[in-house]
Amino acid sequence: MNKDFTCLFAGEAGYGVMSAGSTLAKAAGRNGLWAFVVNEYPSLIKGGLNTCLVRLAASPLQAHEESLDFFAGLSQEGLEQNYSRLKPGAALLVDTAIKVESSRLPSDVRVYLLPLIQKGSGDVAKIMSNSAMLGAFCAISGFPLELVETVLAGEFKPEVFAKNRELLRAAFELAAEQAVVASFPLPVGANPAQKMLINGNDAISMGAIQAGCKFAAGYPMTPGSSVLTYLADHGPQFGLVFKQAEDEIAAMNMLIGAGYAGVRAIGSTSGGGFALMVEALGFAGLAEVPVVMVNAQRGGPSTGQPTRTAQADLAFVINSSQGEFPRIVLAVGDVEECFVETFRAFNLAEKYQIPVIILTDKYLADSSVTHPFFNTNGLTIERGKLADETWLAANRPYKRYEFTDDGVSVRAVPGMAGGRHIATSYTHGEDGFYSSGNREYAATEPEITVKALDKLFAKEPHILAELPAVKLHGPETADLTLVAWGSTKGAALEAMELAKAAGLSVNLLQVLYMSPFPAAAVEAVLGKAKHTLLLEGNKTAQLGALIRMHTGIYIDDNYLKYDSRAFTPSLILEKIKEVLA
Repeated sequence: MNKDFTCLFAGEAGYGVMSAGSTLAKAAGRNGLWAFVVNEYPSLIKGGLNTCLVRLAASPLQAHEESLDFFAGLSQEGLEQNYSRLKPGAALLVDTAIKVESSRLPSDVRVYLLPLIQKGSGDVAKIMSNSAMLGAFCAISGFPLELVETVLAGEFKPEVFAKNRELLRAAFELAAEQAVVASFPLPVGANPAQKMLINGNDAISMGAIQAGCKFAAGYPMTPGSSVLTYLADHGPQFGLVFKQAEDEIAAMNMLIGAGYAGVRAIGSTSGGGFALMVEALGFAGLAEVPVVMVNAQRGGPSTGQPTRTAQADLAFVINSSQGEFPRIVLAVGDVEECFVETFRAFNLAEKYQIPVIILTDKYLADSSVTHPFFNTNGLTIERGKLADETWLAANRPYKRYEFTDDGVSVRAVPGMAGGRHIATSYTHGEDGFYSSGNREYAATEPEITVKALDKLFAKEPHILAELPAVKLHGPETADLTLVAWGSTKGAALEAMELAKAAGLSVNLLQVLYMSPFPAAAVEAVLGKAKHTLLLEGNKTAQLGALIRMHTGIYIDDNYLKYDSRAFTPSLILEKIKEVLA
């Protein structure tokens, strides 16, 4: 029996190929299987080739694979781009208008030409073509038709569902006449365990709501936008207010205003939008205002590749904005970390009165995976040194930026009696007054400047002591240690298991928190490593440079993927074998 099954739906935008994929993934997920779904689409307002890859298995999945067991296509372009991905013995289902070149097919590929594209005018006919495609898919693959019908029944109005079911069944019967109906290669059956199909950005949004976030602001930029749309749609029922700003600069300043007022706030963007926010980010750093930002990386620089993935903003985010100030940067690696670490990000932001940046990417942001419901046990909101009026009454005059051993001062918010203070973007003393322009500080400006910066950076040792900064997956020691961050985690973990099955000894160091950099934790793992292989989705090995800068350790080999597509387990396994040969 196959361990997994990968199907790719392809067609021009408007034909609903992504809906076809998500319908299959939901049907499988509700019936004992696990799915990983990857949507690909060009950066066009309308048109272009869309694809939806659905990988299914009987156990949880953490990445997609390139090779296809089934291709279902509604466009010539879709087939042209995917001939080479078909496995020997795969099934190929295309509309009759599409020309198939048999000479380009691997051995034993079964070809089905069926009238999938519906006749008629307008988008409705196009959209329902995906129902015909799903019906034929079920007949050829043996995937239960009634499971697909159940999902569609829950998503459409009765009259719309009736029309789609009619097409679904007609295509099923037509395909069944041409095909020997296969036995679907994975065990499909009712599963009492409740699961969801969720992508990274939705998980971040849910983590923010769970953490008590009450304000979100941003200016749409793919692939960060869906955090904003999720919070705009679902936030109000939890008391969250969303504001679409006129630009990213305004959005960041709104978030700082909310944080200053004591309201948990989050923004989301991509690298180009984040670039506009960084001067205000420095303001948050110097004024010690808690704020949480999401940077969902895409290919760049400049406008780059808006709908493709990359891991190329790490160095930029860690060093963004002028001057020196600490910030927390974490690179989530899967939907579980998107939820849990976003929750933790809000606690860290308030506890240390510091900007926290969640670094994700298009692959993680936009790909969906079957996942159990999030466990919220033990998630506790911590607001840090937040003053109340009793404390303020006993501690007068109030010094918002009092110098303390841990660098964190008691924070008052507007409206608290006795908590009046200045919040400024200027370097300042304990009372918030400008260290350079105020007569009080005229004679001690150099000393105040040093104290002010030392105060900010006094937080870092305490942050490092608290963070789960790195994760070691697999055995404590191995012949090869993979080093990865962000969404590469999933493919690396699966590759590690494939390597184990092949008799190879491999483990994985995941660097979860990038700033402050956990040098001691990284050094502890790499100091025991026999041979190391760096996996990054960028050209310049940015994590490798960070490791070298902070620990002096050089990674032995690099596998850098900057072709705008994510790593897959099988590609990493090939590199592992090459390195260990």
